[in-house]
Amino acid sequence: MSLSHAQEIEFKEAFALFDPTNSGVIQPQAFADFVAKLNDPELAKNIKLPTQPLDFKAFSALLAKNHKGSETSDEAYGALFRSINKDGSGNISSAELRAALLHFGNSSLSEADVDEIITEADVSGDGRITLEEFLKIMQKSEKKLRGEHVL
Repeated sequence: MSLSHAQEIEFKEAFALFDPTNSGVIQPQAFADFVAKLNDPELAKNIKLPTQPLDFKAFSALLAKNHKGSETSDEAYGALFRSINKDGSGNISSAELRAALLHFGNSSLSEADVDEIITEADVSGDGRITLEEFLKIMQKSEKKLRGEHVL
C-alpha cells in the first residue's frame, strides 16, 4: 500500500485522534464507536471492524481501503464536528469536547486542559467553538504535522 503525502498526513492526524496517549495502537472498540458516530451507513456496511488493536500501518490500510477519495479534510472535520456537537447548536461547548475526548479514550486531560483547548480555538471569545473555529484549529494541526511553521 502506497499513500500520498497528503493521505499520510490525514491518516496520521486521524490516528492521533484515536490514540491521544500516543500508545501506538487504537483499541477496536474506540474505532467501532467512532465509525458509529460518523453515521455513514455506507461506510458502516463496507468497513470490516477490527477485533485486535490497530497500529498505524493496519489503521492506514483499513482507511485507504475505505477512503472516499473525493472527501476533503474539511468535510471529514465537519462530520467530526457534528458528531461532537451533541445538542446541535452549531457550537462545541467545553462539556461536549470533554465528553468526546473521554469517549475516545482520553481521560488524561483535566478540565483545565479542555478549557485551554477551548480558549485556543475560540477566536470569538464566547467559550464555545464554532465550525469555522474548529476547521481553523484542525488546519493548524495539519500544518504542524507537515512540519510547517505555525504562528
